[in-house]
Amino acid sequence: MGEWLKTVSINNFLQNQGFDPNKVRAVSSGPAVNIYINLKGREPNGNVSREEYITLQHKVADALKSFVDSNPYYAYGNSVPVFDKIYTRPIPELNDPSFGLSTSDFIGQDSGDVFALLTEGYNFDGVQTPVVQRLGDSVSSSPVLSVPNFYGAHGYDPTLPNMSAIFYAAGPDIQPGKLEQVRNIDIAPTILRLLNVNPAPTVQGKAIFE
Repeated sequence: MGEWLKTVSINNFLQNQGFDPNKVRAVSSGPAVNIYINLKGREPNGNVSREEYITLQHKVADALKSFVDSNPYYAYGNSVPVFDKIYTRPIPELNDPSFGLSTSDFIGQDSGDVFALLTEGYNFDGVQTPVVQRLGDSVSSSPVLSVPNFYGAHGYDPTLPNMSAIFYAAGPDIQPGKLEQVRNIDIAPTILRLLNVNPAPTVQGKAIFE
């Protein structure tokens, strides 16, 4: 779990950046957001040409990259990037039949055309009703950043230290200091070893004892 004190309205952000909601829409959960472009031939009521799709995808990604929080009460005198990770759907040649369907390590079949993760400390959930704007922000009828109604979340970049779970082990054969690091993917092979079951080739991780 990571602490967060700043909630983000992605729809207000896109609106304030001038994106047409009939062409660009966002679906967020926790600190993650998928942003979809209403591409002709892919979406049921698509109204964006392939040429415009490329332009919009670049504009969305650039807008996310340039979004920084400089509120002195929340950024502590710095300019903090609000988004930590931003990925875009690969773009083939304009006439390629897979246009708008390409995937990558971070963009799946059903992912948005832009997928992004917020920086730890920011989250899309927890918006209060009515919205509580932050001290130091300009008053707005459609604020992007506000004060949340709860203060902890998971779902950020899994390589961050705060996203690691705590592993507890106790018993007569457990010696303090013998387990240097335990990963989530090590649990299944450890249980299989205890049961004398050979793991399938697809099982990742390793048993935490030999």
